[in-house]
Amino acid sequence: MKTQPAALVATELSLAEAPPLAALRADVRRPGIGHVDCPLRDGPAALRAAKRLGDILVSAAGLVISAPFLCVLSLLIRLDSKGAVLYRQTRIGRDGVPFELIKLRSMFEGDDARVTRLGRLLRPLGLDELPQFWNVLVGHMSVVGPRPERPHLVAHYEATLPGYAARHVVRPGITGWAQIHGLRGGERPISERLRFDREYIRRWSVVLDLKILALTVGAVLRDTRRELRP
Repeated sequence: MKTQPAALVATELSLAEAPPLAALRADVRRPGIGHVDCPLRDGPAALRAAKRLGDILVSAAGLVISAPFLCVLSLLIRLDSKGAVLYRQTRIGRDGVPFELIKLRSMFEGDDARVTRLGRLLRPLGLDELPQFWNVLVGHMSVVGPRPERPHLVAHYEATLPGYAARHVVRPGITGWAQIHGLRGGERPISERLRFDREYIRRWSVVLDLKILALTVGAVLRDTRRELRP
């Protein structure tokens, strides 16, 4: 039996191992986020309204367009392994507020922390992230922004990386400036992703968001070829 790398096994923890979401929300800590120039936060309210309107339109369209694929993938997940179709995991969002991120399940449930056969295809292509359009629609996330992390990782990074908390001045995203530069997953140092995340926050504009969206498909295909290479 092929053993999965420890970094891969650690990417998805059972929600049962994390504190309840309600408890996290009741006990949320918002440390000083540190200074970072942020046009989205500090600029006119019209900018924030424009980004939110774009998120609503893109996520609604994404859910409608991906609905047939989600139905097919849900059936394949059921046939491939036992367990729920959707996987929910607590992540930290804007202002340090926890939320439940939704993904298509790509790992076996219970103690068997291995990627499923279908999951080995879903994860490199990012297809397991499609349900996150719902997170965007309800306001937990944005289409573009820093990727959200789990609470225990956020606590660790905030304690060891100066300026890490500044990532939380904006909503987390499905794709981002770091991701299109090849910084997906946990293989690269978090300090590299932090540099790109802070640059995105500092340089934010509608044009930059559109550029990231346009480059995301190419970035996903590039990273998929790299991850599936024997």
